[in-house]
Formats: sequence, structure tokens, C-alpha cells
Amino acid sequence: MAFVELEDGSWINPDLIESIFKANQSDTAWRAGLNHGEAAEITDADRAQILKTAGFVKIKKEKDDEQ
Repeated sequence: MAFVELEDGSWINPDLIESIFKANQSDTAWRAGLNHGEAAEITDADRAQILKTAGFVKIKKEKDDEQ
């Protein structure tokens, strides 16, 4: 079980997230719908980190610039 630290300092378990959505399409805030009926407010950076941790987005390895 992996937890993701959100920008506000709280933690979320990606295994408990059922959906990620915008409550208002013109807004920049995202919500993570949890399996127990609550929805947590998250930022776009949080959304990206959750998707990476859950394995939906490949995490790019940084190349060493030393040559």
C-alpha cells in the first residue's frame, strides 16, 4: 500500500480512490472520489503524482548530466 503526500501536507492512499474529477469544468481544482463516499480536494500536481504512483503514467528517470 503506497501513500502519496499532497501539496497541502496531507496523505492519500491511491488504492482508495475510485475517480478523479473536476467538480466544475471551468475551475482548476480537482477532486478525488474515495471508495467510502468522501471526495478530497487535490491540485493538478497532486493528480499527476497520484496517477504516477498508481502506475497509470510512466515516471521518467532523470538523466545524469555529468559526462
